[in-house]
This record gives sequence, structure tokens and C-alpha cells, in this order.
Amino acid sequence: MKKVLYLLLVTALIAATFVGCNKKDSDKKELPQTISQDEWADAKRYVSLSTGIKMAYVEMGNPDGPVVILQHGMTDNSRSWSLAVPYFVEAGYHVYLPDLRGMGKSDAPDGYYTTVTYATDMEAFFDAMKIDKAIVVGHSLGSFTVQTFALLFPERCEKVVLVSSIPVKQYQTESLVRLYTTYIEPLGENDHPSDAFMDYWYDCTFKEDNAEEVEFDKCIAGLKAESKALAKSTWKNILLGLAATDLGGLYSEFDTSIPVLLLHGDDDTMTKNENQTELKDFLNIDSDSFMNYEGVGHNIQFEIPNRCANDILTWIATGSLPKEE
Repeated sequence: MKKVLYLLLVTALIAATFVGCNKKDSDKKELPQTISQDEWADAKRYVSLSTGIKMAYVEMGNPDGPVVILQHGMTDNSRSWSLAVPYFVEAGYHVYLPDLRGMGKSDAPDGYYTTVTYATDMEAFFDAMKIDKAIVVGHSLGSFTVQTFALLFPERCEKVVLVSSIPVKQYQTESLVRLYTTYIEPLGENDHPSDAFMDYWYDCTFKEDNAEEVEFDKCIAGLKAESKALAKSTWKNILLGLAATDLGGLYSEFDTSIPVLLLHGDDDTMTKNENQTELKDFLNIDSDSFMNYEGVGHNIQFEIPNRCANDILTWIATGSLPKEE
């Protein structure tokens, strides 16, 4: 019995040392453990970054836990991960959910926003929050940001998780330009996309058994309203900034010692199945670190938040995804 207690004590000391390496000078502040959809927008904090913007973010969980960054997708904001974040909090992580430049409540300066822009903001956010290294997780545009961040600042990445991703090459240039010229360019300067367009933009359904326990409808309604409220110029900067981004020539420089997990839905029409093999090859992703969910679309963390979060958490802890029964 004494031996067991001794081993538990040693394990706890090792864990405490690891946590201390993740975030410098922890201030041990009280952080929310739960945030409802009604409370989400008002739960945001703000920090001024060296890149010249004020960034909005939500911070939750254990202030002394390992740091996880959950990064949202195109025109979304931190609410994008609100259905999945409770599982990270329950597991003891210190979770940051930033709003990317131009989105949510973060500043929206003039100029196209490329993934290099977003990644540079992320490094400035790490510096401002005194984060040394973290587990960085990104969905869609957020996953492109995370890829770019890992390419530019590999020393800040403990592990990388990409959700609904493809290589950051100009696969989507034509479709992004067409989307802009069809739906955004015709708008007046003070106009916003139509409700019909927003229904199309967030076309997804909840696919888990615990729907009555999850604020899915409120989450999607919030995202629609917040995304629709973005200025026409911001939509332009987001869409055309990504259309202009091509990191294809940099993947040979990727630090393949960084563990990478890739999650994808086989019904995803935006980040397509045919591009997954190329991304796995670029980033040295093995079969234990890739999942293609049957019948799931682009918004994995909305559609199956429990499964998505638990798969990520299992992989972080063990280096492998859970074995399917």
C-alpha cells in the first residue's frame, strides 16, 4: 500500500512539473468551468497584442492544467467550440478559445487576412498570455491557422490537432472567389448576408444521442447571428485573404517531430476526402492519428461534440485514437 501511495505521489509531482512548463507564471485565477450559450458572448475577455489588434477570447478550466488552444473556423468565433469545450474542462485542461482577427469580438482592421496573419496573431497571443507551449487545435480555417503556426513557430507546439482540414494550398481559390463575388460583393457597404445564406453557411445537424442535453440549436443560432453581423469588408478580408494563401512550398520544412492528429468527416464537401492523403503525407500523420467519421460533415465539433472531444483527449493522452468497437 505504501508503495502504491508513493507511486501516486511521484506521478502527481511529475504532472505538476509538466504543467508548470506549459504556462509561465500562473496567476492561479478563478476560471469558469461552464458557460451557457446565453452567457457565451459576455464571458469574453480582451487582450492587446503586439500585432496591433485587441483580441477577444474565452478562458476556462483549470488555470494550472496543461494549456489547450481551441481555434475556430471561417467567420465563426470561440462559440464554435462551446459544445465540445466542457469535455476538455472536465479533463483538467486550461482552455483558451480566441476569436480570430476580424471575427467574433476581435478587432477587424483593413487588409486581407492570410493564415500567416492569423498565425502571427496567435504567437502574439501566446506571448501576451505568457504561454510557452500548448496543444493547438483548429477547425477548418482555424486548422489552416494551426498548420501555419506549426510551420512558423514549431517550438510553441506541444501537439497539433486538425479538424476538417486540407493542405493550405490554392485548392479553394476559385470557390472562395466565386462565393465572394456571388454573395458578398453585391451587398451594400452597410448590408449583411441574407438569412437564407446564413442557413446555407451553417447547414448541419446534431448526430449524437444526447441532443436534449446539448444547446445545439442555441449554439448554431448564435453563430449565425454573430457571423451575419460581420461587416462586408470583413467578409472580403477573410474570404479573399484565404484565397490568396498558398503554403504548398513550405511543407518540406514542417517539424515532423510534432505529433499531429487529423479528424475528418466523410460527408465534408468543403475540405474534401481526396486531399486527406496529401495532408497526412505532408505532416507525417500515421493511421493511429487519423479518423474519417462516417456520415459526418464539415462541422465535426458541432455535429458530434462528445465523440470529437473524447477522441482528441484520448489521442493527447495516449498518442492513439480510441479503438472502434
